[in-house]
Amino acid sequence: MPTSLSVVVPAHENGAALDATLDSLTRQTLPRDDFEVVVGDDGSAVPLRPIVEKYADRLTVDYVRSEHNRGRSANRNAAAARARADTLLFLDADTVAHPRLLERHRDFHAARAGRPGVLLGARHDLDWAGADALRRGEPVEPAMLDAERGDPRLEDTSHPQRMRDFPSAPWVLGLTHNASVDHESFRRVGGFDEAMVKWGFEDLEFFYRVFHLHGAPPELFRLDVDALSYHLPHFRRTTNGLASMDNMKYLLRKHLRYDVEVLYAINTFGRHLGRIRLYGDAIDAYRRGGLGRPAALPAAVRDELATARALVVGNGVSALTLGAGSHTFDHAAPPDDTNSHLLGTVLQQFKTGSLDLIVNVDLWRCLLPEDLPAFLTRGLLKADRIELVATHSDLDQRALLPVPFVADLDYVVDMLTPHFTLTATTHPTATVLTLR
Repeated sequence: MPTSLSVVVPAHENGAALDATLDSLTRQTLPRDDFEVVVGDDGSAVPLRPIVEKYADRLTVDYVRSEHNRGRSANRNAAAARARADTLLFLDADTVAHPRLLERHRDFHAARAGRPGVLLGARHDLDWAGADALRRGEPVEPAMLDAERGDPRLEDTSHPQRMRDFPSAPWVLGLTHNASVDHESFRRVGGFDEAMVKWGFEDLEFFYRVFHLHGAPPELFRLDVDALSYHLPHFRRTTNGLASMDNMKYLLRKHLRYDVEVLYAINTFGRHLGRIRLYGDAIDAYRRGGLGRPAALPAAVRDELATARALVVGNGVSALTLGAGSHTFDHAAPPDDTNSHLLGTVLQQFKTGSLDLIVNVDLWRCLLPEDLPAFLTRGLLKADRIELVATHSDLDQRALLPVPFVADLDYVVDMLTPHFTLTATTHPTATVLTLR
């Protein structure tokens, strides 16, 4: 029978944890001949080959070593290059597999009959007692798996709304400690991005590309709480958090889209899912409602834009005559070098003082209350002033729910006046709030 699953295990140092992981793969309900294991050794000071070879009589196992530490992405890619099966299961070297784990992943992909797919398994974060039990070959008891030792993604998505949000951005939960993908999708997106050599987000970025490769279908990903694994305690440097922010900034430069932009805020997995879904709905709603159109711009603003260095946000604004060095966030036009599908809550691609003004036609009215201040405060670091344009419309705020939408401009003026120099001007087509 041909191999149905390739288990890719990236490793660096920590041979004791790798030993426990490989041992767990010898106790799977999936027959040995149905899967192979490929271990990638990313320049460990003491090569991990002896640990891998211990299992050669019980597993179909291969070993790939880099003499130098190249990073998690390159290590996964090197190991996956040796994989022969149509399905790749990525399992971290400090993650012990439940006996049915491989069977769950195999069955998910087999049921898809060759169609692309991603299965995200669950992982319990064990402490010392759970780790010791597994290394002794004993089962993990319920007392070792209380709320402090659960998968944080499952806690964050326990509210029913969060699982309804999941199809909008399943890649947000795409951690590769226990996740499988069809080999063809892996090949088509080019594997993991090897430019991401630091810790964090390289797995989300990979699954983001897989999701959009296939047109973001809602059924491509599944989160399986019964595809269980157990994460062993390991030493994590405090500098990893800073490194992950460098990777986050790289992500924002690479993918100039709102669904990556929202990750920049400190939030739970569940709230990231909800915000991506909400903003996707908001972009559709304000387009359908006829908002964001350049026709709403007063003539004086339009004339200034023709020569200014500006960022203009709205539907169809990329067709405006704009000064050199200008950029648009126009979701109604294809993205290119000067047009991005962003919200404007980060603005990292613009240097301080690089813009004369920012003009936002209506999209600002769909920002959540915590995101509007981010747009304004960061925007005024990049530009001399901001023009918030509110098109005159009879759009019913309640009909747009749950999409957020500013209808009462007086409320916003009262809220912002203590913090900015603000002028409100009413024109035939729109009201403009000027902030400095």
